[in-house]
Amino acid sequence: MVEKPVVIVGGGIAGLSVAKTLIDSGIRCTIVERGPALGGHVRTWGCMATDQCQRCFCCLIEDLIRDVSASELADVLTGWELSSTGLSGEDGKHVCLKEIGTGREVRAGTTALVFATGFEPYNPQEQILLGHGRLEGVYTLAEIDGLLHRDMLSTFTGGATDLRVAFFQCVGSRDASSGANYCSQYCCKAALRMALKLIHECPGIAVTLFYIDLQVAGKYGHELMKKAEQMNVRLCQGVPGEITPGDGNELDVIVERHGRNAKESFDRVILSIGQRSSSQTTALANRLCLPVNEFAFLEARELLDNSRMAVPGFYLAGTCSGPMDIGQTLEHAGQTAAVLIEDIQRGVLR
Repeated sequence: MVEKPVVIVGGGIAGLSVAKTLIDSGIRCTIVERGPALGGHVRTWGCMATDQCQRCFCCLIEDLIRDVSASELADVLTGWELSSTGLSGEDGKHVCLKEIGTGREVRAGTTALVFATGFEPYNPQEQILLGHGRLEGVYTLAEIDGLLHRDMLSTFTGGATDLRVAFFQCVGSRDASSGANYCSQYCCKAALRMALKLIHECPGIAVTLFYIDLQVAGKYGHELMKKAEQMNVRLCQGVPGEITPGDGNELDVIVERHGRNAKESFDRVILSIGQRSSSQTTALANRLCLPVNEFAFLEARELLDNSRMAVPGFYLAGTCSGPMDIGQTLEHAGQTAAVLIEDIQRGVLR
């Protein structure tokens, strides 16, 4: 269908999902991944299945990596980055790619460019009072995901079966003081899934989830809430602002009860950290003069056309355009691939 490949910048779940759809439609593509391997964040996260699937979608990443890597229609470049683009020259629309480390550059023609550069997790150490990196027993949700993926949950539990675990929601999200006055979309459902996973693995664990308000719209979000209530997950509105050392290895937090402050102790605290625009996205936006929104995510052409960018032939997929959970990322990547295929078939790359 096209003489030149579609170049996809980013080899995480969004970029791979776009690539898979293009390949299935007979369209050649080149995946340019700055890191040493495909898969992005999702490849390091554990499956949330208990006695049944919890629709975390983490299991899809290995299939995507295998299918895309094995396709004759896909070229995979790991350890490379996009250095520049052009609209003129002997090969018309083209990109310049640079190999990390060596600085070697190559130039190649392209049909279209898809940005799928993902996100970066918020650094909770910016909020000193939460003690991450300073107090033993304070983790991020992503860190627990990584322990599950490596089958190292015992590192978190320490062999105990009756832990009191608290989740703090919206750490680095919905917070104007940290430059992120927006919802990161994935934290509420991800925390509920993790709570259910921990209880499934260690039935003696008691979970308390502190939240501002729970974003669980949709059928499956309500299913998660229902399961959490059945498993006695305690939901408390209002997120404590400080964690201090307690007696022994306990962690103390100040919670509001009936209009008064009270101290409550836990064995572990898990911080549900928000999403930030990635440094790769920022660098590309600066280098290529790409439009970004007030939070430094890449900006789509229009609110209701959130796959195309203002530059003709430039497209967006996944969290480089704003916070999303994995399900939303897959939906957006599928939409972007469909829009791109439609533009190719019509002979117009708008």
